Amino acid sequence: MNLSALKDYLPWSLRSVNPALNKYGDGILFRAIAKTPPVATNPDADTGIHSAVPHRYVLAYLTAIKSFLRYVPDVAVYVHDDGSLREEDKGLIRAHLPDAQIVDRAHADETFAARVGDEFLMRVRKSYTSYLKLFDPTLISTKPRIVIVDTDVLFMRNPSAVMDWSREGGLPWYHQSEPWGNPARSAPRAGSDAAAPSAEQPVHIQRLVVQRLEEINEQLGTHYAFVPGFNSGFIGYEHGTVAYGELKQLLSHLYGLFGDRIFRWGAEQTMHGLVLCGQGATALPTVDYMVHTNLNSARAEQASFVHFIGEFRYHRFQYPRLAAKVISELRNPSRP
Repeated sequence: MNLSALKDYLPWSLRSVNPALNKYGDGILFRAIAKTPPVATNPDADTGIHSAVPHRYVLAYLTAIKSFLRYVPDVAVYVHDDGSLREEDKGLIRAHLPDAQIVDRAHADETFAARVGDEFLMRVRKSYTSYLKLFDPTLISTKPRIVIVDTDVLFMRNPSAVMDWSREGGLPWYHQSEPWGNPARSAPRAGSDAAAPSAEQPVHIQRLVVQRLEEINEQLGTHYAFVPGFNSGFIGYEHGTVAYGELKQLLSHLYGLFGDRIFRWGAEQTMHGLVLCGQGATALPTVDYMVHTNLNSARAEQASFVHFIGEFRYHRFQYPRLAAKVISELRNPSRP
């Protein structure tokens, strides 16, 4: 049997390097982070940094958050269990981030039911785990400012663009991707024409919303907006920006228009984008706060922040290489 034929007998996750590493590589590629010293944070800080963390990315998360905290230690850290964290994972997090608050999924579910008590919003929140990023920082934190960061990021240099904001607050902010690949994958601008989707490739919720955004705002009497390239993997806003009553109105309306698509991958990012861009959020400069793709990977080592999204997560193997550099610096902080 040749290798091409053998591929048909392998599970999908083993048919190419990227999905296999996404599924199995975390424990190998980031295990050296376990040898770095613990990091002190400030539970009383006015800014809290939140991440939804699954079991399989716990080491990548520790690498990401420590890469941030070496520059910005004066924050409170919240680790939101997506429901898959094991007790040994929580013990590892406590060992490395002794002041962090770990938010158990069962506790968060009970708190949301008790405080919010809306069956529709509860259904949305439980539909897929990224929605924890939208609902739970506001639910759990009492801090004036909220930062959300994904597990698949690295801070290579001081994120100076958000330093003043973390102390003083202000308008929301976000990072965004530059155009790449097939333009059909990108959401169109409001009012633009779009080709009908194929039966094999359903239209993404973000694209559907952007196409009808003017109509949605007219019907709701709102001023939502969406900037192409918006990414919710690193965002910041003041507490109260995400309001459950407004989310109920928006999500209920979108459910009437698009049905179960609001429960699928990408919907959380779309909702975050509508809320933040609608409130005048500013975009971090893409040259320094970048979403890693096949087109801009050569610039990754010069950026302050890099988000290694799934499609290009292991392109040129830069993610583990740069993570190794960060881990080495964490182990030897006195070195230049």
